Amino acid sequence: MLSCFLVAINSIRVVIPAISLFGSAPTFFVVWFLSRLITFLFCPHYIYRRCDDYLYSLYQKFVLFFFEHWTNTKIYFHGDYEEIMKKKENVLFISNHQSSVDWIIANMLAVRQDSLGHIRYILKNELKWIPLYGFYFQQHGCIYVHRNDKGDLERVEKGIGQIKSNGLPVWLVIFPEGTRYNPIKSQDVIERSRQFAKQKGVPPFDNVLYPRTGATIAAINALKDNFDAVYDVTVMYSPTYDENRQIRLAASSMAEFLQGQTKELHIHIKRISIDTVPSKTNEQISNWLYQRFIIKDKLLKYFYDKNRKNKYSLDIDSNQEGIQAPLHLSETIFSCIFFLLTTFLLLITPQGRSLYWQICLFGAPLSLLWMHIFPPKNIN
Repeated sequence: MLSCFLVAINSIRVVIPAISLFGSAPTFFVVWFLSRLITFLFCPHYIYRRCDDYLYSLYQKFVLFFFEHWTNTKIYFHGDYEEIMKKKENVLFISNHQSSVDWIIANMLAVRQDSLGHIRYILKNELKWIPLYGFYFQQHGCIYVHRNDKGDLERVEKGIGQIKSNGLPVWLVIFPEGTRYNPIKSQDVIERSRQFAKQKGVPPFDNVLYPRTGATIAAINALKDNFDAVYDVTVMYSPTYDENRQIRLAASSMAEFLQGQTKELHIHIKRISIDTVPSKTNEQISNWLYQRFIIKDKLLKYFYDKNRKNKYSLDIDSNQEGIQAPLHLSETIFSCIFFLLTTFLLLITPQGRSLYWQICLFGAPLSLLWMHIFPPKNIN
């Protein structure tokens, strides 16, 4: 009986956020479409972009309500966290990739710097099939890429060029590994990464994959004069190590994270002034990125070292402990109430329900058709 109760509780912890977030998708789409239409008819384009950044920020705070306030996960920030909180910046954000939760890590940092609406991701192409959201991400300025596709670099360059032409603040988020490091399900991917490192004549990594450099090179070449800094972020989930078997475990999925299976989340940030990044040639950028991943590998090795004296200190060269900086509920509760209330108001009238279900049924196929007919270079 107790086990059934616990299963039900865990299910509720996932079902309520899923229904809330996906159930509000048609509402978000209506709000975005109206803002897009009004600003297109009556305002300069940059006004739309500012409105879109605000709307994106509003919705992502709704997401953060569940990932920061719904769960009991303790979040620790390490490294240059206090420094990056001093002012808003234009940022190239690079991170290791273990879980679908990783993209929310960027939200967690950006919201604390009041830069949440500025985020643009380089995303794998499969995500464009997410109903409504896949279409919106492209409209927001995110860039879809295929894995191992020769046309990816051209798509990234065009997308980054579009970001540059907007002239607005930006956090460009890249996961250079290109896919998740999963020691349980992706041993073949890890082995290919190690073989590739050997072909390059460099030591293979133990805790990350060999980084793909194309997107990072394109971003630095195009936006070096726009960026203030690179935020090199290393994410560590706990518990993700089996001390009895001495093996690393997979990081929590979104569902597992919402269920509270991640007890602690450690986020290490290294701020690197863009002026110090060697960028005269593509090879210099590639070598620099490889060196950053050597450091990430060492950080993760240190994190999983059971003999580490202070588990709350992740700075290898110092004993400085991580900082807990809880996000105040006031930062997210308005967004939560806004989207839940507007969705409720949409559903209580026959006309609203009809519109809601029409968007659910026809919004996804029509938006995908639009994406096919009007690629990113023609959106603006």
